[in-house]
Amino acid sequence: MEYALNKESCNIRLTELDAVSEVPVDIDMDLPDYCPDIERILKCRLRPCIISKSITGDRLSVDGNTIISLYYLDSKKQTIRCCEHSRPFSVSFRLTGDQKDGVSSVKLKTEYLNCRAVGPRRLDIHGAFSVYARVFRGGNLEYCSDIRGDDIQQQKHTEKLSILKGFGQQQFTVSEVFDLGQDREIPETILRSELSVIPGECRAVDDKLMIKGDAVLKLLYVTDIESGSQETMTFDFPVSQVVDVMGISENTINDISFDIMSYDVSLRSEYEERGGLVSLEAKLSALAFAYEEGEIELIDDVYSTDYELETSSDSLTLTRMFSLPELKNTVSSQLTMDGAGVSRISDVWCDSISFAFSSDSGELAVKGKIVFCVLGEDRDGVPFCREKSADFEFDITPPDNSGDLSADLSVTPQLISYVISSDDSVELKAALRLRGCLYDTRKCRCVNSAEAPGDRPRIKDPEAALTLYYADPGESLWDIARMYCTSAEAIRLENDMSGDDNSGRKMLVIPM
Repeated sequence: MEYALNKESCNIRLTELDAVSEVPVDIDMDLPDYCPDIERILKCRLRPCIISKSITGDRLSVDGNTIISLYYLDSKKQTIRCCEHSRPFSVSFRLTGDQKDGVSSVKLKTEYLNCRAVGPRRLDIHGAFSVYARVFRGGNLEYCSDIRGDDIQQQKHTEKLSILKGFGQQQFTVSEVFDLGQDREIPETILRSELSVIPGECRAVDDKLMIKGDAVLKLLYVTDIESGSQETMTFDFPVSQVVDVMGISENTINDISFDIMSYDVSLRSEYEERGGLVSLEAKLSALAFAYEEGEIELIDDVYSTDYELETSSDSLTLTRMFSLPELKNTVSSQLTMDGAGVSRISDVWCDSISFAFSSDSGELAVKGKIVFCVLGEDRDGVPFCREKSADFEFDITPPDNSGDLSADLSVTPQLISYVISSDDSVELKAALRLRGCLYDTRKCRCVNSAEAPGDRPRIKDPEAALTLYYADPGESLWDIARMYCTSAEAIRLENDMSGDDNSGRKMLVIPM
């Protein structure tokens, strides 16, 4: 005998790829002719950037540039110089099948970098960076919610999950020209630039999501190449983009991210009396997922009061997404110059941030390390570049009734400041911002089919209308009912019970 099954489905987000590839950086380079000889290396930075990323067939391809920035002391004028070297890279990830409808998230992280001068104009550079790639797509979660039959007894439970209503991705370019103003010296060269974007307000209208964000461009530039005089400047400007997300509405819970793929900052050749112009060309990627809180009813167990059943089960992976409120924290550290002294600070920035998410004993935390980079001059006027690290921690309140939690988080420095606290030390401070989502992932088994092959009847006593059963403490009514070919509800009604409570040994009347 076959029973009628009620099959249902809902949309969920599937992760088709979650992989990392390390790209080595091995460069032997000579300084360009226009650069003076090296007296001393102050710092070497590695900044990988993405030129393009695309999913074609069963591959995710990522192409970009590896940009090496060398800060060194000029052997003649004892001023800071900067030399950049760019080299292309390409990484490919194999996917399981054609994922042309998928979207990707690609992040780059510098692992290490060693730089050595083997002569006044020649450098030996070795390092590596990692490409973290993920590919997502929408998929159907199919399950059996009901098995129909007069003799069928089912034990069910309800699970909560995040139902995917839509997702979308858009790559776009931001072009800006900034005026340094009348009271600023005209820059001759840019030593360092840093671009950051923080997602802000978003609004859903007609299957489109309007995403807004706040961008910050920080510059350190030289105003006099002879003396090495430097100035800093910060520009704040808004960015926005419309992303097509079919199914999104005002009621959906949205997971949004802005990724900076690459950017280029240059000085405009035309100057006006009011000062210099700085040009920015940035390529960004906006990624959005829209969810709706939902519930599904799953069958834990099933039996027939009349026949022996053969059943099968599926293993389902269910995920709930929780948006975290924005968290802020302040971390501080002290840089000591070991007797060299400090006369001037040119710039302070975050060289790197590393962190990890942990969920031990139900307590959630993000622990990490920030590395400050300080560029300045000692008491003798000699430029220096020093690094100082500091630990930080964010405590996160776990969601109610959560299970195995994972996180998709970002920690960014909102503001970095310094104070020369004495002749030989600098107090460093960074205001950090944590944003992101938590994902509660659970695995459960549910019955997906039932049949009575050959109509094998269950053995019953045809002459008994009732029987007495002495239940042990904690024994479930479901197991007792299965044993006696009846229902748990019938036992409850016969014994005037309101639930399945069976805390002590007791006698039950079992209707047959």
